Amino acid sequence: MTSAELKQLARQRWSQLENWYDSREPREQQVLKVLAVVVALVLLYWLVWAPTVNSREQAQRRYVANMQTLRWIESNSAAVRAASASSNGTQLSRNWVSEVSRSADSYGLTLKGFSPDGNRAVRIQMENQPASQTVIWLQSLQEKGVQITTLEMTPGDKSGTATVRATLQQ
Repeated sequence: MTSAELKQLARQRWSQLENWYDSREPREQQVLKVLAVVVALVLLYWLVWAPTVNSREQAQRRYVANMQTLRWIESNSAAVRAASASSNGTQLSRNWVSEVSRSADSYGLTLKGFSPDGNRAVRIQMENQPASQTVIWLQSLQEKGVQITTLEMTPGDKSGTATVRATLQQ
């Protein structure tokens, strides 16, 4: 259909609607007007107001979460610096994969998943571990020559915990 045909069809439908409306009793016309206003208000609420309010609330929640993360980073930055300053900076030995596991234990962390990825890389997974200890541990590994090639750190189930998936490479 062309736009001219669509316009013609729309005019016919509108004309039919006007004829139907004009054939109603005055009282029915009043009810239809009130109903049209109510429908317009409902559509305005559901299509404009509710999505706007929901988006604003989500943005506020993201802001609060980001501010909490920033405060946590700021409050734990000294601990990370202190741990890196006190580190002896030794390199990991040839059996570095097992040393990664032992070093996690020494920081009070538990590796849930641990799978070697070739000779020079290992994939680790930790769930609900203390976030500050995890960051300090990862920093100590970097100082020993371990590179973090991928890192995914998400909040854990409890406050102050994190779930980590990472690939470490010597």
